[in-house]
Amino acid sequence: MLAVSRVEKHNPLKSGAIAQKRAALKGETSGRVTEIKELTFDTVREDAIQYGLATDVTYQINAGKEASIFLAQWRGHHIILKAYRLWQSSHKMSKKKGYIAQGTSKRTHFILGMMEDLAVMEYDYLMNCFRAGVHVPTPIGRVGNYLTMRFIGDGAQPAPQLKDVHLENPEKVLDQILDDYLLMYSKAHYVHGDLSKYNILWWQERPWIIDVPQAVIVNKWSNMVRVEKLLMRDIRNVLRHFEDYDIYRDPEHILEVFLSEYIPENLKNYRELRSEGIELL
Repeated sequence: MLAVSRVEKHNPLKSGAIAQKRAALKGETSGRVTEIKELTFDTVREDAIQYGLATDVTYQINAGKEASIFLAQWRGHHIILKAYRLWQSSHKMSKKKGYIAQGTSKRTHFILGMMEDLAVMEYDYLMNCFRAGVHVPTPIGRVGNYLTMRFIGDGAQPAPQLKDVHLENPEKVLDQILDDYLLMYSKAHYVHGDLSKYNILWWQERPWIIDVPQAVIVNKWSNMVRVEKLLMRDIRNVLRHFEDYDIYRDPEHILEVFLSEYIPENLKNYRELRSEGIELL
């Protein structure tokens, strides 16, 4: 882990470094008439270097629903830079209701605050999974709506997705994936929410779980019916890929193993209390 990179402390009641930069550029001009532009590669590179997240940004690898992924460098080491986009995002805010930031009841219409919250959550998810022993990209730094993490790949070549790899020992790999996911659930207390052959990389002869920003926290306030549904969906998605190798396992049994390892104490009897016909999501 390249611990020398910057991690900005998050305070939902105070503006972060990127927000302060925008305010400085705006000056005394009202935000309603200030021109707001989408992030460009040059802007991303400038911000990453200025705020100590990277020493260089090489090129954009791809763009997801809410963030763009860049290959960056930290003093000669390849790392991943993820930039949550300000406007071209699948996340929408109501013009009437606005957005309530994490850790506060303060309502705002400042979309940069929402993008920063998403970066903060993903950094925390990755760090907690890493500490629990899950094979995920190690988080390195986070400033504003940017975060950096370990690059999974060789040289400048990203590791392939599981879907593009022919496995020599698929039974072992399936066990590794399920073991890692069990750690994510029972120790870090997250449900991935979108686990599949597309969000698992193959590197150094083992699988690595990626793309965790949509993870669901499992705690005493959780809806365990929803948690169970998401777990089952993830398990089925993984098992479906390994059926191509003629490997078949019972998803119901795997689900029960997960639930036997962890359910918040106050929700142990959630199945008994569940009303008939309740929606799972």
